Amino acid sequence: MSLRSTTAEPPCDARGSALLAAPIRRRRALIFVVIAFTYVISYFHRAAPVVVGPVIAGELGLDPAQLGLMASMYFWAYAAAVFPSGLLSDGWGARRTMAVFVLIAALAGLAFAFGSDIGTLAASRFVIGLGVSVVYVAALRIFSDWYGPDELATYSGLLLAFGNIGALLSTAPLTAAIGAIGWRDVFTIVAALTAVAAVVCWFVVVDTPAEYARRGRPAPTPSAPAAGGGSALADLRRAIATVFSNPGVYLIGVLVFSFYGTFMGVGSLWAGPYLHTVYGLSKPEAGHILMLFPLGMTIGCPLAGWLSDKVFGARRPVLLFGGVLHLLSYVPLVLFTGDLSGWMLGALFFWYGLSGGAFVVCFAASKELFDPRYAGAAVGAVTMFLQCGGAFYQYVIGVVIAHPDLVGAGGDPVALYGRAFAVPMVGLALCLVVFSRFHERGGFAAARAASASPLATPVPGLVPVPVPPRKS
Repeated sequence: MSLRSTTAEPPCDARGSALLAAPIRRRRALIFVVIAFTYVISYFHRAAPVVVGPVIAGELGLDPAQLGLMASMYFWAYAAAVFPSGLLSDGWGARRTMAVFVLIAALAGLAFAFGSDIGTLAASRFVIGLGVSVVYVAALRIFSDWYGPDELATYSGLLLAFGNIGALLSTAPLTAAIGAIGWRDVFTIVAALTAVAAVVCWFVVVDTPAEYARRGRPAPTPSAPAAGGGSALADLRRAIATVFSNPGVYLIGVLVFSFYGTFMGVGSLWAGPYLHTVYGLSKPEAGHILMLFPLGMTIGCPLAGWLSDKVFGARRPVLLFGGVLHLLSYVPLVLFTGDLSGWMLGALFFWYGLSGGAFVVCFAASKELFDPRYAGAAVGAVTMFLQCGGAFYQYVIGVVIAHPDLVGAGGDPVALYGRAFAVPMVGLALCLVVFSRFHERGGFAAARAASASPLATPVPGLVPVPVPPRKS
């Protein structure tokens, strides 16, 4: 395994698709659609516990701590695998990495559908997380070659928006499907769709425009390796050392640990029990309110990417101010826990998703800290922090709810949930303070300026539309 050289296949510039040949434009659109479909399924697996968790808990007699453990196993596996998946995407190829690991997730999804005890369900969730951990990182690796620097955050946000279709499907539609055919049949179907996504990725996705342009041509004669290229192990060590020696990775990682971790802890697991317990809502009623959370993210993610690419021309302000706006959504959850009307709850969860969508800019911010060769490793490192946050908050909130005496709530569910939700609120506030020390290096602005120049040189990784010669 060796890291791809950016000399031979540099990333796209920011001049957009206007200078690309029609086949390249069509292919990158098709690749986006296939990856988006795969990410919808990945996100469904991630968000499903908010609805199916209470059903499984009732069937198997799980307590809140066991439910939190089962749901969090996805995130622990995701966190453990996501940095290696970045290295694999950089070296072995993003298409191969995505297709193989998503197929593994499909097999684990089938095991989850037939699981009958907490051990089997938790282990299945772990392997599902392991399998789908590669999807977003591999997608960003591919996007870094197919899209320019002033497109990357926008398309990252669009991918998150499509992913939230999976989260939408895991609310009211999943509730209805479970009521119609049972949760085991639902997840058997989801496992089959996951396998379909893996196969389609293998045959449709192409890692780079240059690779796509070479298809159909005779294979070139292999040349000797470049002198000083180094071994695969040396490349691997260099990538790890480069990424983890940069303080910016840790500042972004600390932010997304609580930014993403808190809304996955609340929005994707404990919001459902909160609505059932505190407000006495039925599963369909709660599902319709919870659906507004991913709907808000479906708007918030591409909006944040667009603001970062086209308005601010920077990543830090969108992440910082987006985090502050998201922090405000915890005020009614903590201070007015049982006092919200139905429309207030709907508006709150919509705002929760809309403001939470700003986290998506972290991927472009992390990639731009490094040489493009390390795009997958950089995104993988930050995603590792992000998924650790999801696992941490899902489990810790569950522990607080399972042991009300820890926070002095006694038997009062209103006080219990208010104090449980104070945990993510305080965590996010502290991480925002730490992230305020982050400063961008200006590479994004420089890339935009260079690519916007009419004299900018063509990018070898792209296939430009031929320009007819001038008449003399």
